[in-house]
Amino acid sequence: MATLETTFTKGTLDKAVHKGGAATRYRDPRYPNLYMEVGARSKTWRYRKFWKGRNFTETLGTWPQMAVIEAAQTAAETNARVEDAGVTQHSDRPRNAPEVTLRAAFQQHVTQALDPRQKKLTDTTVADYEGVLRCHAADWLELSISDISRQMVNERIKSLSDTPPTATKLLRALSAIYGTQLAYRDDGFEHDPTYRVKGYEAAHRELLFDEAKRWPALDAIAKVPNLTRRAAWLTLLFTGFRMRNVRELRWQDIDLDERVLTIPRLKNGQKRTFPLSDMAVEVLRLTPRSHDVIVFEGRHHGKSISNLRQIDRDGNDVDNGGVLRPHDTRHLFSSAAAKAGLSGPMINWMRGDVTIMRGAAGRYMHDLGSHEVANAVAQQIIAKCGPETTIDQLLTVA
Repeated sequence: MATLETTFTKGTLDKAVHKGGAATRYRDPRYPNLYMEVGARSKTWRYRKFWKGRNFTETLGTWPQMAVIEAAQTAAETNARVEDAGVTQHSDRPRNAPEVTLRAAFQQHVTQALDPRQKKLTDTTVADYEGVLRCHAADWLELSISDISRQMVNERIKSLSDTPPTATKLLRALSAIYGTQLAYRDDGFEHDPTYRVKGYEAAHRELLFDEAKRWPALDAIAKVPNLTRRAAWLTLLFTGFRMRNVRELRWQDIDLDERVLTIPRLKNGQKRTFPLSDMAVEVLRLTPRSHDVIVFEGRHHGKSISNLRQIDRDGNDVDNGGVLRPHDTRHLFSSAAAKAGLSGPMINWMRGDVTIMRGAAGRYMHDLGSHEVANAVAQQIIAKCGPETTIDQLLTVA
């Protein structure tokens, strides 16, 4: 149905005509979300809003029984209600997911109770969400999830302004719970009070450079006492992968002769094969091979290394004040790739990002990188972290 622009006055509305089809739609730019649909026998005011990926429509009245000002005011009130509480669309179909409390919705979110396709959460994430809800939303746990409004969420987040990380964690937990309800319920539930609620910006951590404008990443990695963990740090640095992907590496996923590495399951569940630089190949070739399956075996036989923490200049694990964290290696890889002249989509592809580029085109991007490209990035990393040291030296000298 095409939409024609006009000015909503008595004269123009009286003359508005049906030009075929189910109805002819008119709009006035002065009144957002307000439309006039002219059919063969009637002229109807409609409120229309694009919400959660689809158009929501509500009938307001008919012309001339409802005047322009009354229709505009009703549309504004409807829009305020939608922005505050979301959209609840009811269906005559049997309801397979009745109204639940926030506590029950949380359990559905963390146990895949609504649908086995739900993302399985780690024990750490479940404990974090449970803790923040118990401490900062305990009075909501027995409320119906439809009774929690956007205003309530917004006021609770603002009340935690003295602890922005806690406010952000609470908002993230609530958003995840409601996101699961929206995604897996099929009874018309569309209420999301976290929509457009603003959190607080995360503390930005600048990359730590020394007086010579070098990032002492290789210096710190070279002093990590355990050779296996040192090799894992180097793999993170020269691939830009996430910590989880490096921990889960298996020898069967690596072809050192072809200089490629396959990650069976990325963050979005996809499988992808990446080219390796000569530096990364040498790191994997010199990694202590104590297990035939696991690349980076930990202290316990048959299990991967634990998550790497941040390290200080002497290669020791620390809780605060370190010069290198696992996520910092992705920052450095991206910086080096940009300096090597790689495009944004290629950088995203090389480091295993879920989204390569915006839109549907990102789904058709394959094999963007090459061995030569990986080498160019590795050379930039060495230049930024120098002085140049061989991989053999890095994996033998502590």
